[in-house]
Amino acid sequence: MPEVFKGPVAVMLAQVGLALLVGFSTSLQPGVNAAFASYAGARVYGGVLNFAVGFIAMVTVTLLLRSPAPDIQRLAIAPWWAWTGGLIGAFFVGLAIVLVRPMGAANYFAAMICGQFVGSMIIDHFGLLGLPMHAFSWGRAMGVGLMGLGVLCIRKF
Repeated sequence: MPEVFKGPVAVMLAQVGLALLVGFSTSLQPGVNAAFASYAGARVYGGVLNFAVGFIAMVTVTLLLRSPAPDIQRLAIAPWWAWTGGLIGAFFVGLAIVLVRPMGAANYFAAMICGQFVGSMIIDHFGLLGLPMHAFSWGRAMGVGLMGLGVLCIRKF
């Protein structure tokens, strides 16, 4: 086997591949939830299904991995913002259900991903949420600007 598949490059390629798979599968989520909501009679049920099935999946994974229960004392000292992941997820799912039909999947995701890049650059620059700092650069800004142009192209054409 070539050396490139044995070292850090292989790990990086695997990570990028998995991230691409997550991105692809995430592109399905708003449409799936919106379709379910149309059958359920109210949009909010698309989100309820999302979190109910997700909860069952995570409990199943936790049981299969035999992960120990979290330490309540450690949870109690977690910063307040560490508890907001579910709220952010509900915000994502709820607005996706509302916006994906009128905007279309490509327009919705182009705008959403552009917002993610802007937010990620702010997080990186200041080292927020306990993540390492990656200073702002004009090259990174140009990348986000090109994403913005991509949003406009997807929207226009």
